[in-house]
Amino acid sequence: MTYLADCGGKCSNFDGSKGNVWVKIDQSGYDANEAIPWASKRLPEQNSTYTIKLPSKIAPGEYILRHEILGLQRTNKDGNLAQFYPGCHQITVTGTGATKLPEGIALPGAYKADDTKSVRIILLQYELASLTEHKILLDYRKVTSYTPPGGPVWGDDGWSQ
Repeated sequence: MTYLADCGGKCSNFDGSKGNVWVKIDQSGYDANEAIPWASKRLPEQNSTYTIKLPSKIAPGEYILRHEILGLQRTNKDGNLAQFYPGCHQITVTGTGATKLPEGIALPGAYKADDTKSVRIILLQYELASLTEHKILLDYRKVTSYTPPGGPVWGDDGWSQ
């Protein structure tokens, strides 16, 4: 999941923990059309790199780009133990765009590891494969779709469905 927040000036004066300032501009979760359906499993095949394209019409200025990997490999049936790995980068956008970011979500706060409405969505699709020596093995083959938490993606054409 990748979010963008407009610093409204210098990022050195920006506090991204206040307000609904984070706009999701990209996401990749599960894609049955890919040879490796899970985005997190594709990373090693891509030299641990992930490329995104910024919306081309956004206004010049300083922004914080937040990319987040959501680890569901240890998530239990109650939605607990989801692991979030965010990383933030300060970027400067140049060009002639004039579009301001719309209102987004609050981070932290929009979702959390034990939020059954956003993270547990995938858990209902897991099928218990076996239980051996205190290890629960989940059968990922039964998953047919997954939408990452954090709302829709916004881009040059507005909000996605």
